[in-house]
Amino acid sequence: MQDIRWKQRFDNLQSAYQRLQHAIQVNEKTPNNDLIQMALIKAFEMTFELSWKTMKDYLNYNGIDVKLPREVIKQAFANDIIVNGQLWIDMLEDRNLMAHTYDEARAIKAVNHICQYYIAGLNDLYQYLLARLP
Repeated sequence: MQDIRWKQRFDNLQSAYQRLQHAIQVNEKTPNNDLIQMALIKAFEMTFELSWKTMKDYLNYNGIDVKLPREVIKQAFANDIIVNGQLWIDMLEDRNLMAHTYDEARAIKAVNHICQYYIAGLNDLYQYLLARLP
């Protein structure tokens, strides 16, 4: 059952990750568009949420019981699922800020972080999990 759970969650992650990549591409073509930036931030939030939950399910499948996002990130780093633990902690903190407050300067900063740094960490996780599918 847990084997199936992480794979089902990964299916959802794949869709969210593709939407995020699309939002980044559109943002590159149309920078400074508020609606596109909001869509990009929302796509990041969904992708990040599914990422840590997929890691949690994958860790559970491998006998490691974790619940909270920070614990999941630490265990994923300790088990070589992710390579940059601090990047993921930064993503978690930024996601928390984005979800609870909005101001234009913070949104622009978030978009820059997503496009310059976070997408690489998300891509690494995506490739790691993709390689573990049958």
